[in-house]
Amino acid sequence: MTHQEQLQALMVRIDALEQRERQLTYASNAYQAILTTLLGILDKPTRDRVISMVDQAHDVAYAKANLEQKGNILGADDITQRIFLFAQGRAAQPK
Repeated sequence: MTHQEQLQALMVRIDALEQRERQLTYASNAYQAILTTLLGILDKPTRDRVISMVDQAHDVAYAKANLEQKGNILGADDITQRIFLFAQGRAAQPK
């Protein structure tokens, strides 16, 4: 394989990875918007109960996870916490 062919193959792979990253970003943004909307329209006691249940599920999953899974769970935890904070702040605003 020539250097030009290797470069071309590498560029194709980079393009595919960039497309996949965009798709994941779109999916993540949609997921966050849906969850924050759902949590934002719940009454405070129900919202707090849902958040508590998700936190408990997170703790159980983390306790059972292997090292790679623990890293994934911790990364997802940051996003989840932002969703919860946004939902709680949004629900606190007067309608």
